[in-house]
Amino acid sequence: MISIKMGKMSGLVYIVPVMFMIVLFTSCATMGKGYHKYLMKGSVIETYDSDIYLCIGSNDGASVGQELDVYKIITINKARSTSQRELAGKVKITEIVDEHFAKAKVISGKAEKDDIVELFLP
Repeated sequence: MISIKMGKMSGLVYIVPVMFMIVLFTSCATMGKGYHKYLMKGSVIETYDSDIYLCIGSNDGASVGQELDVYKIITINKARSTSQRELAGKVKITEIVDEHFAKAKVISGKAEKDDIVELFLP
């Protein structure tokens, strides 16, 4: 039988994760715009049957009828953190959900969660 004696450090085991969660949840409200703009913008966030939900909306210039190329990000070398884009398909926006999100249909190839779409504005 192994016996572990917990001293003053045992409290930290519980406090540190709780503090991390508090910081994470309170910072989400203030980081929302930056997180969307730099990390999520253009992502395929969900797929349901033939519907694809994109993290691109009216604030980004998206509109119904636009066709967007879909790219899969392929990791080439993990040690050097290098990757490349590979064309996976094309989607057509069918509905603007709100200023941040749109619904689309695949018109060629395929689109999967975490793929990237690009919106080109003139």
